[in-house]
Parts: sequence; C-alpha cells; structure tokens
Amino acid sequence: MPNAPLAFCATSGCAQRVPRGHCAAHSRVKDKARGTASQRGYTARWSRYSQQRLALHPWCVGYPAGVHPERTVADVTDHIQGAARRPDLFWEPTNHQSLCRDCNSRKAIAEEGGFQR
Repeated sequence: MPNAPLAFCATSGCAQRVPRGHCAAHSRVKDKARGTASQRGYTARWSRYSQQRLALHPWCVGYPAGVHPERTVADVTDHIQGAARRPDLFWEPTNHQSLCRDCNSRKAIAEEGGFQR
C-alpha cells in the first residue's frame, strides 16, 4: 500500500512536509496556546454538571440535526456556540446540547476544523 503524499505544514510559511495538519514544532505551539482542558474551563465542576445534565437529557440530538434515525445515547455535553468563541455562554444551560462522540467529532470538524484546528 503506497504512503500518503506529504503536504506542507498547515502553518502559513512553514516549509516542513507532513502527512497532514501541522509539523511537530507548530503542533506544540498551537497546543500550548490552546491551554489545557482545565485552563479552558473543563474542570471537575464541569464534569459533574455534564454528568447531571446527561442524566436528564440522555439522547443525542444529532449533528447535523436529525442525523440519527434511531435513539443514540449521548456521551458529551456540547456547547452549541463554542466555548472558545463565546466564553460568556460557557455555563449558560440554553447553550448546551447532548451529543454522542461521533456527532461531537463531526461538529468539531465542521465548525472548528477538527481537533488539529
């Protein structure tokens, strides 16, 4: 099976060739700038809140909406408007929805460019 072609690092002006995304140096810079989960507000308090919310709203709402023809158990309390863009809505209950991991990943890729950003 042939190797995937290499592309330039996704950081503008970087000449490093990588299979996809950013080179190692720029990945570290982006990760450091992003901060840890705890620094972004995902603390033990958030974990408790999310578990309580998922107990009340256990079904994935789907992303895009209606993607699940049958009920799928939700694993994630998602911010409808991203916490990074709207930190003022981090704890706003009307800005939260229940998603399964697959739908949460699809949403991250569609709205934020995925986990590699």
